[in-house]
Amino acid sequence: MWYFILLLFIIYRLKNKNRKIYLACSAVGVLLFIVCSTSYIPLKLIDSIEQNFDPLTIQKLDNTKCYYIYVLGAGSVADNRLPATMNLSTATLTRLVEGVRIYNQLNKRILVTSAASKDEFLSQAKISKEAAVSLGVKERDIQMLETPTTTLEEAKAFKKRFGINKTVILVTSAMHMPRAVEIFSDQGIKVIPAPTDYLYKEANSIFGTITFPCYDSINLLNNYQSTVAKIWYYRWFKKPNHAT
Repeated sequence: MWYFILLLFIIYRLKNKNRKIYLACSAVGVLLFIVCSTSYIPLKLIDSIEQNFDPLTIQKLDNTKCYYIYVLGAGSVADNRLPATMNLSTATLTRLVEGVRIYNQLNKRILVTSAASKDEFLSQAKISKEAAVSLGVKERDIQMLETPTTTLEEAKAFKKRFGINKTVILVTSAMHMPRAVEIFSDQGIKVIPAPTDYLYKEANSIFGTITFPCYDSINLLNNYQSTVAKIWYYRWFKKPNHAT
């Protein structure tokens, strides 16, 4: 959204100064709005990240191994009126459901829930654990990491608690997965990606990805920009010089 505000400011300043540049900027603004507010381009950009990893095919796994199914956090609240599943954000619940799906099809597995919460006495990991139990996961098969607030902290917390030699199935949103895999790899943890919460789903025809201008499409573009910015922020400021 910020570039629209900047462009509008430039157009306003040029209105009575240079008509040719004013008209050119206005045309660019209209074109930019159409590109950003209709879904085709934003969805293709989203897909360029999400397609890095395919959904996990459980049948390809060695069912004799013990797997740590690590479900990364993405937000929660603590409303005592609601069941635990309703206290999880949509992204967290979607990740947890995928984790439970994987859990139900493996013989040896431990489900790891994660993340702190704004509510100090009830962590996101605890809410996710309660939700998992309500979905049929045995409580004895769940481990919690209750202090992490970022993906990097989640990777470090897992490494500190369980080491780097576990077989880890990493469950997170498809848009988040490339950065998460990179962060875990930098901590010496090899993971099996299990992406979920896809924003882009293929339609039966090209017309299924074309819409009238709407805020949802702008939000998709914002999501893409935020994801790319976080990847570069990690690489520039947080990435270790070597895996530790």
